[in-house]
Amino acid sequence: MKFHFYEIIVDRKYVYRVFNVIKNINIRDVSIHEDKTSFLVDSADAEEMLHILKDNDIRILEIHEKGIYTKIVDKFIFKVAVIFALVFVTLLIVSSRFIWEISVEGNYTYTTNKLRNYIYSQSIREGTAKKDIDCEELEKSIRRKYNDISWVCAEIKGTNLIIHIKENYITEISKQETKPYHIVANKDAEIVSILVRSGVAGVKAGDKVKKGKILISGMVDVFDESDQKLFTKPCNSDGEIIGKTEYQYKDKLKINYKSKKYKKGYSYFLPAIRGYKWVKTGNTKNRNIQCRDIRLKGFGDYYLPICIQKYTIRPYSVTQRKYSLKEAENILKKRLDNKLLIMEQKGYKILEKNVRIVKNRNFYVYLGRIICLEPLGRVSYISETEINQVNMENESIQNETDKY
Repeated sequence: MKFHFYEIIVDRKYVYRVFNVIKNINIRDVSIHEDKTSFLVDSADAEEMLHILKDNDIRILEIHEKGIYTKIVDKFIFKVAVIFALVFVTLLIVSSRFIWEISVEGNYTYTTNKLRNYIYSQSIREGTAKKDIDCEELEKSIRRKYNDISWVCAEIKGTNLIIHIKENYITEISKQETKPYHIVANKDAEIVSILVRSGVAGVKAGDKVKKGKILISGMVDVFDESDQKLFTKPCNSDGEIIGKTEYQYKDKLKINYKSKKYKKGYSYFLPAIRGYKWVKTGNTKNRNIQCRDIRLKGFGDYYLPICIQKYTIRPYSVTQRKYSLKEAENILKKRLDNKLLIMEQKGYKILEKNVRIVKNRNFYVYLGRIICLEPLGRVSYISETEINQVNMENESIQNETDKY
């Protein structure tokens, strides 16, 4: 009753009739005055109570809606909350037709920003309509651009475009791909070992191969008991290939550099549309400006087109300095160690590293070679032309068989 109830005021002369006609309705706080009578009834019984009063010609003077519910509804903030909820739902429905987040998973060598920038160059960015995104074509484009990426899967979940990548061929690929394919060399190498699970080996241990060479063919010949060829069928080739590769390593560091001494900074927040920045980030006028997007999302992978941007401003002073040979060598060695660590995480085995530091006019240069064992191979789909040609050969073999 305290949450939501009604106060009904009737003419005083009808008070006894009221008591006579109500049966299963509870009333409380009856107050009888000279010319009127008031009482309270729960909101669930209010409609039935009013019908009874009207049917019995009882004159109703006033009706007042009361309780905590009424106070909440009458509050301005409640009305604002309802409007906000309606706007949020509308925004969610409209924005669900577009992409508002681009995620990359499985990357080691290539940073998320680098891959995202490449995707931007393909005219795909936050705000692109889902219907305008060809996931299959995007997969092929990424694979052509980056030789170390052997498998790519682009999928749209909610308003999130997710790019899954594998930087080396592994057996998981055969479970993900649905179209038949060869495994081809993704770089020049010397074959150390090859294990074929499905398909036909195109090389053997000790062979030196060039990039693009078929390592495991996805075209398999099927023979009968007398070794007579029956037909050829395409399949998802599968196996493990280890190759010996050599990398020419080169990295450089400027001798002269600017040393920055940062002072106390400050931050502020601004609302924005995803992909848009109010302030240019980076270093400008002895200030470092960084921006971090605080993403807003509905549920799951349904990101919203709006976000909150946190801008951090850090003033600094600049001093010109020079790296010593020891400082430069430590920095360049750390870069090399990070690169080797990433290679080992990808399944590489470092056999030899022979690098040295050289100083020229403006740079310290770290150069040499790295020899390692690494998993080889990337997916190369079998073309429709090749499949049609095999089908024609199969028909020809079948016709010859039928003659006999």
